[in-house]
Amino acid sequence: MKNIIEFYYNLSPENIKQENNNYYFNTNNNNYIFKEYNINIALIEDIAKLNIYLNNYLNINKIIFNKYNNPLTKINSNYYILILQSNKINIDLATISKFSSISLPKINTLERNNWQILWSNMIDYYETQIGENSKKYPLIRESFDYFIGLAENAISYLTYTKKETPKTIYDNKVLSHNNLYHSLEDPLNIIIDHKSRDLAEYIKISFFNNNKNIFQELDNYFYYQKYSDYGIRVLFSRILYPSFYFKIYNDIIQGIIKEKELNKIINNIDKYEIYIYKIYIYLKKYSNLPPVEWLKKRKTNFRL
Repeated sequence: MKNIIEFYYNLSPENIKQENNNYYFNTNNNNYIFKEYNINIALIEDIAKLNIYLNNYLNINKIIFNKYNNPLTKINSNYYILILQSNKINIDLATISKFSSISLPKINTLERNNWQILWSNMIDYYETQIGENSKKYPLIRESFDYFIGLAENAISYLTYTKKETPKTIYDNKVLSHNNLYHSLEDPLNIIIDHKSRDLAEYIKISFFNNNKNIFQELDNYFYYQKYSDYGIRVLFSRILYPSFYFKIYNDIIQGIIKEKELNKIINNIDKYEIYIYKIYIYLKKYSNLPPVEWLKKRKTNFRL
């Protein structure tokens, strides 16, 4: 791999370390990752275009073009991309707010739409998959129906929101991330979506990170970020969708982690429902959110 990097990028890599199909190295006091590109090839031009644009505003990882002025390098039958790594960006609501405040060029291919269609298709896929593997994964079998129910609740909530509530000027697409569990600075993780996307994922992550400051952070966030009724309702629909469960589910099926990792979720379902109810009450300060019947049983005395 050293010779390939030298040939295509005129760099002299030092201390090359391989992790799966990714290669990490440094040279001239800079850290690089030469990683396999597994996204749709048709998107790379716009991914590179957006990366160049964003480097004028943010200190994020930079895509390095090869000597043929291409962002991708084909090695055998696989494509690779070279990325100059920046400092790690911590995930907090102030940073998410900063990302979503940047004016963006029109890049349709990186926009995400129709969450409910994507969610519905994923549910169908998961139901087929678990039907084929139910005996192999007893914890998934035990918990699967509950989280599928949550996902279907999220789809219904979002569907009615789109029917009943119009968008406003506050519902423009912004800089977002495909997965907040991955790095914020990774150009392959950056997409364009409604600003509620990253906020909802952060709220869910905060529960499992035992973030005691979440409501204070939300106060600060909403001081600067204005949301319409539509925005608050789609935000809550994304909060209802249990993306954290499906992430662990996928990692288990792919053999990345052990099934016992699901216990971190299963053993905290009651606490999580109370947390979601608190978030629901909090968001009602900004919009008259429709009720969620199963959450009513989670009424409890608490202070926001």
